Amino acid sequence: NKATMKCILASAHGEDIDSLLSMCDNYPIPTRKKGQVLIKVSACALAPGDVRVLAGHIFLQEPPGGCPYIPGGDVSGVVVEADATSRFKAGDLVVAMFELPRPLNGLAEFIAVKESLVELASTNIPLVESSTLTSSALSAMTAANKYCCEGDRVLVLGGSGGVGCFLIQLLKARGASFIATTSTQRELMLSLGADVVINYQNENWFENSDLLKGREFDLIIDLAVGCDSWQKARQSKLLKTSGGKFVAMTSDNALVEAHNWWQLTTVFVPMQWRELWTRFWPSCPAYIWHNGLDVKPGDLANVTKLVEDGTMKIVLDPVSPLTFTEKGVKHGFKVMQKRCAHGKVVVSMQS
Repeated sequence: NKATMKCILASAHGEDIDSLLSMCDNYPIPTRKKGQVLIKVSACALAPGDVRVLAGHIFLQEPPGGCPYIPGGDVSGVVVEADATSRFKAGDLVVAMFELPRPLNGLAEFIAVKESLVELASTNIPLVESSTLTSSALSAMTAANKYCCEGDRVLVLGGSGGVGCFLIQLLKARGASFIATTSTQRELMLSLGADVVINYQNENWFENSDLLKGREFDLIIDLAVGCDSWQKARQSKLLKTSGGKFVAMTSDNALVEAHNWWQLTTVFVPMQWRELWTRFWPSCPAYIWHNGLDVKPGDLANVTKLVEDGTMKIVLDPVSPLTFTEKGVKHGFKVMQKRCAHGKVVVSMQS
């Protein structure tokens, strides 16, 4: 019955997390609109997009209402209220993802979300873990299903992040015959299904003798590096020239900035052009820009089933779960900003 809630507010855009994020104890609880579900949030999973929105580097991701705004977008929790005709009812355990193109409103005690972005959570999976099964897991599932064929040899660049930990497992489930990845977390990667782990701090993947002596890869998926990895894949001959696929799930520059349409064009047109010309160049692997989340009805439910049937397990970063305090949230954002998460970073609202 209370009218206000606790939430994290971002006062402005920038990169100084300590000065930008603060806890508000009396923010108005969102008013649910028709077609929305009001959720009491149990946990919020952080992602790189949260840091990008805070930085204000891409104008299309700026909050519609400006600042201050509530960051975060991928949540789990308990339904408080829904339409009378909704398939959800008060008391249901659910997961919900943010509405593209920006994550908003998740780091709060309550959130109102479009029903199409909500799915029932499994009663067998803790809500803190369930919060991770939206954007990152969906991205991994989409990529594995779309690009990996049974028997493929696959190289994943940046395998121990939030998406990577899911992707390694799903590639194995798709029947990849050999999976190599770059990561400092050797034991974690091996436990998830990788066959070879290259510590990028000690060795360049494109100069690894074991990879160079082995058969060419059918598929390379880049989660972390950018354009340079595409050039190195071609120069090293690690990727098949005929039938090989290089899938970029990151932009050419991980620290991309685009404050207007012209800047956005200069960022993404080169990637689109690269994708176009490699389709018609017979002696070159195909470059594929995997752009955003392609979410279809039932996808959120399918991701949950993958965990329930043992195909995929959830990996939390060692800092998780973080407390829903100003200190806890700032810590999580700093981990994401440094791009050093190993698994998912989650803030828990549960006491």
